Amino acid sequence: MAETGRPSARVGWRELDRGWRSLTLQTESVELVLLPDKGCDVYSWTDRRSGIDVLFKTPWGLPDRGGRGWTGGSQAAWLAHYPGGWQVLCPNGGAESEAPGGVRWGFHGEACLVSWALDDCGDDGTTAWAELSTRLFTAPVAMRRRLRLRGRTLTLEESVTNTSPDPLEVMWSHHPAFGAPFLDGDCRIACGARTVLADDEAPGTMLAPGGRSSWPLGTTAEGDHVDLSRVPGPEDRRAHLAYLTDFADGWFSITNPRLGLGVSLRWPLDVFPHAWFWQEVQSTPGHPWWRDAYVAAIEPASTIPAQGLEAARRKGGHPLTLAGRQTRTTLIEGVLFSTAGEGNQDQARPRDGNGEEMTT
Repeated sequence: MAETGRPSARVGWRELDRGWRSLTLQTESVELVLLPDKGCDVYSWTDRRSGIDVLFKTPWGLPDRGGRGWTGGSQAAWLAHYPGGWQVLCPNGGAESEAPGGVRWGFHGEACLVSWALDDCGDDGTTAWAELSTRLFTAPVAMRRRLRLRGRTLTLEESVTNTSPDPLEVMWSHHPAFGAPFLDGDCRIACGARTVLADDEAPGTMLAPGGRSSWPLGTTAEGDHVDLSRVPGPEDRRAHLAYLTDFADGWFSITNPRLGLGVSLRWPLDVFPHAWFWQEVQSTPGHPWWRDAYVAAIEPASTIPAQGLEAARRKGGHPLTLAGRQTRTTLIEGVLFSTAGEGNQDQARPRDGNGEEMTT
């Protein structure tokens, strides 16, 4: 709880490991740590009551701030610089792809790798906010985001602008990944999707390639079904990549009743009609996970599959089309909430820190 007579919302800079600086937004309930110099990542999202950061951290953590060369292509380079947390992916998602103008868009795009300029930040005692922007090099794209933290509720308003006079197709998605100590076998997932579609190339250890089923069931390679709303414990050793689609409403929640803590996101379907659904449960041998990662991610996305722009076009996916000079803006709302004494809160629509239903 905030000290009497002191503002409950604050914003400021903090030094992290390996030379990184972070911008911290804080209320009496929640702390959000951003990395403006690395894609404006949300590096941590912490419930201050319990001290639990709900976001995943990779075994290798933050890269060296000074950087170093890596071989193996854009995917290996991206993973080497992936500390976990929550990224924005644009103009590409998944495998590197041939792009307009004779350039290749790298794995998961450029937006989460470049520096973002801090245009404004502040706090007024109840709300902490920050506004940041960037301009990409491999695509004629400018991006801007405004983050506001009030109580337990995060509001993220983000825009993508085609700076050229010519039409442009992009993939645009958000990559929030959740991990221990928040994530464990007690966690349950609820969402507004009605359909689950397994990836047709890399569905993981259980799901049938390209299998389609009704949420929360996934179809296995043996023709059985698995309940995807139940998060496997780390000892269960499995992995999958699938897509949640056919949303009645754009939202999901993950709750841990043992901890009395949950996280929810809500987003508009006009920009993000799908969500990538990725789990790695100490299953995949070899690089990069070495059976040493425990993570679940539900990722609002403009386009499926998560195989890069070329594959999405070829397989009937629908990239986001921006007319010349056009700007598209979206609003994502997130909340860390208490489940104590709330019965079936894990099956409820996402609510803010005051218990009110979240609306975009």
